[in-house]
Amino acid sequence: MASVAMLGAGAFGTAVGAVLARAGHKVTMLCRTAEQERAIRETGQNARYFPGQHLPAGMTTTTDFAEVAAADALFLAFPAKVMDTYAATIAQAHPDALVVNLVKGLHPEHFTFAELFRMVAPQVRYTALKGPTFARPLFLGEWSGLSCGGTPSCVDAVVDLFHKAPIVFDRTDSADAIDVASALKNVYAIALGLVGSTGPSENTVYMAATLVIRELRTIILGLGYDESVVTSFAGVGDTLLTGLCDTSRNRTLGLMIGKGIPLDTTRSDFLAEGVRAVAAIEAHLEGIHTPVLHTVADVLAGRKPPTAIFETFGLH
Repeated sequence: MASVAMLGAGAFGTAVGAVLARAGHKVTMLCRTAEQERAIRETGQNARYFPGQHLPAGMTTTTDFAEVAAADALFLAFPAKVMDTYAATIAQAHPDALVVNLVKGLHPEHFTFAELFRMVAPQVRYTALKGPTFARPLFLGEWSGLSCGGTPSCVDAVVDLFHKAPIVFDRTDSADAIDVASALKNVYAIALGLVGSTGPSENTVYMAATLVIRELRTIILGLGYDESVVTSFAGVGDTLLTGLCDTSRNRTLGLMIGKGIPLDTTRSDFLAEGVRAVAAIEAHLEGIHTPVLHTVADVLAGRKPPTAIFETFGLH
């Protein structure tokens, strides 16, 4: 049995925490507010995200980071915008921690969260854990796939935590590649939402999905990462899940924009991660041919209409 700190008590952090608790570990969720912590502790449920579903034995809550700082593994499951604060806090409190990042996004300055930790917390054993995993099926114990990126010893340690859990893993020694792939899939989900907003046939949908995967491969290779990341759970798996399922926030954003529904994507609480990822990605792709990604950026910025996504098809 290991001690696991889940830094965040949202839907995904709760779901992964439940998987780890059922695997026999002591899981403590760090809640954002005292009200959230008290509600979960008193009811045994995280009712905001999983109403009527009790948390498994072995899950507890706290609002005090100091109570979980020395855990065997620190799982990151908070909004990407507070990553700098937590990276600095972890570097001071537990400099050689095993950090497992579930957060999907990119850093505006350091590009990947892996690079951020190398800069501010170089002794931290950072791993990226991403894949085609919606929170509710994961919480309910359905089979899911995850990609884990990091040094072989760190990846082994993370995979061992999920012993006997209904999870299939693939592995890479590049946490950066997993960070990038998991951010790209949000941008491409917006693209596939734009396509879907026109009510296309299956022919068009899967043509667009194939071109998106090809462009993902172009970026992964252009950045010097292992091509196997493309066909990993964090690559093609997460891109198809997020891009073709209507429960995806980023696909829904593309659908709404394509249908002309007014949106303010500059709001600080806007949850479509692809909006924040576009600028960070574009800044690192000079010389790489990415017509779909650039068109998504232009549509989000109002420089092109949603239908411009179809103009990219002839550019591949």
